[in-house]
Amino acid sequence: MDKQYAIDADVFISASRLYYPFDIAPAFWRQLVEKGSNKIVLIDKIKDEILRNEDQLSEWLQENSSSFLIRTSMDPKVMESYRRIISFVSESSHYRQIAKFEFAEAADSWLCAHASAYSYVIVTEERYEPNSRKRVKIPNVCKEFAIDYINRIQFIRELGIKFE
Repeated sequence: MDKQYAIDADVFISASRLYYPFDIAPAFWRQLVEKGSNKIVLIDKIKDEILRNEDQLSEWLQENSSSFLIRTSMDPKVMESYRRIISFVSESSHYRQIAKFEFAEAADSWLCAHASAYSYVIVTEERYEPNSRKRVKIPNVCKEFAIDYINRIQFIRELGIKFE
C-alpha cells in the first residue's frame, strides 16, 4: 500500500506564509493537490485549525479539501489511540503539567492518534527533542509509539513535487 501522510497544520501554514506563498509558488499548491490525491490525510482538527485563520490558505483549503482524505477524530480506533497517547503523556514525569494539558487540547495529539491508528506518516516541522519538558513534541510521541514522521522537504521529495 502506498504511504499516506497526515500533515501538521504548521506545515501548511509555514508553506503559505514563508516558503511557498500562493503568488510566488502556485506550482507547489497545484502539485500538492495533483500528487497528494489519496495520499494526503487531513484530520478534522487540523482542517479546523487552518480554516479558523480566514486567509488565503483557508480559502485554498476550502476549494481543494475534496482532493484530500478528510478523517474524523470520532473514529473509535482513533479515539483508542488518543486515549493511549494521552495516558502515556499524562503519566510521564518528564513533562511539566502545563505541557501535558496543552498537548491534550491541541490538534497535535489527535494527529498522533490518527497516525498511530492507521499507520500514517506524520509530516511536521517539529524536531525530536528528548529533553523537552515545556512542550510535548510530535516527534517525541512518534518515537514512543513507533509512528513514522518526516519533515516538509522529505515530504515534497516523496510526493514528487518539482520546482522547474
